[in-house]
Amino acid sequence: MTHIQNTWIDSIRTTPENRQQCCGCSACESVCGKKAINMKADKEGFMYPIVNEKMCVDCGMCVKVCPVVNKCENKEPYLKSYGGYSENERIISSCASGGVATALSIETIRQGGVVYGVKFNEVYSASVYVRIDKEKDLFALCSSKYVQPAKSGIHAAVKTDLISGLKVLFVGCPCDIAGLKRFLRKDYNNLLTCELFCAGITSSKILDEYRTLREKKVGAKLMAFNVRNKDKGWFVQHIKEEYNNGRVYYKNHFGTYLGYGFLNFRRPSCYYCQYKQNTTMCDIKVGDFWGIKGTDPYWNPKGVSVILAKTQKGIDALRSLPNFMLYDIDHAKATINNAGFMGHPNENLLKRRERFAHVFVDQEKGLMAACKATAPMSFWVKYYVPTSFQTFMKKIFHALVDKK
Repeated sequence: MTHIQNTWIDSIRTTPENRQQCCGCSACESVCGKKAINMKADKEGFMYPIVNEKMCVDCGMCVKVCPVVNKCENKEPYLKSYGGYSENERIISSCASGGVATALSIETIRQGGVVYGVKFNEVYSASVYVRIDKEKDLFALCSSKYVQPAKSGIHAAVKTDLISGLKVLFVGCPCDIAGLKRFLRKDYNNLLTCELFCAGITSSKILDEYRTLREKKVGAKLMAFNVRNKDKGWFVQHIKEEYNNGRVYYKNHFGTYLGYGFLNFRRPSCYYCQYKQNTTMCDIKVGDFWGIKGTDPYWNPKGVSVILAKTQKGIDALRSLPNFMLYDIDHAKATINNAGFMGHPNENLLKRRERFAHVFVDQEKGLMAACKATAPMSFWVKYYVPTSFQTFMKKIFHALVDKK
């Protein structure tokens, strides 16, 4: 048998023994010429492939494109490390950090190209990869999602655009970019890939249950949702929720059931991801510049991106961005405070996931019950303490640290 291994126990459960061998990139589904592979959500809400063995001809293409079972050979150091931010007020206010991915997206559209990225669906119950060809639609891609997106069919769409000669920017998690590159099986000069500093993703089941809980409590429908809103500053990650009854709420992301679910219920493969440090298949890697000080020359209180260029193509794209401040920085300084870049979650996080999943999935008690049963005191401090006080304390902390 030369197709990808089965991860399913039955129609709703995947096996703990080998499900970490699938990152949910959907490249296997996309490459199957016989349409013998379909992606399906398991009981945890994560997507895994199902192989129809009656249709499968054992060509082995699904194994060849898998970004997990195949080891990434690109482990060369990044060519350049930068800190930077957009000088465009709308861009930097809409984005999680310095707005580099959005700046790249706008430039791609203005050059007649297209952008592939992730947005929430209309009811904020899940996220999905989409194709954008108009600048006005790009801002739906801004800011973090933390939820694994649906991506069936996206690889074929990217390939069609590349073959037609369009310039394509693809923004996503490292495993998604690796899956795309393996699916394409050749380099395209008109493809630019921008991956995110990634500490893992949670399932849409967490997001959907959080939305349901909040709508029930507020007594209205969620109309707008941002996980990394900057109205109250950059350093404290605020969720902003807007409802159709006119109410608006701000909350420390990691002081919500959604944030706690993300930290403690990531996709199993995320705990073993090979795409760390220099191991990557992207042109550019971007994230928040954590650890930056107000005394640094590239400081901006509205957000700063850390930007790593893996290829000359990436360097050229960054240097050509209009109205974007780009500073050469030391690689160690750029990455030392970014856990998603430096290493894997430890054994304690794996044990916390197991406890959370036992309540959330096995006992089917839901998100709130899982948080209440497993969250430490530090979470409840964030949950109950007003966000204004948390923001104030964060500013005091950085005022003291920046003097050192």
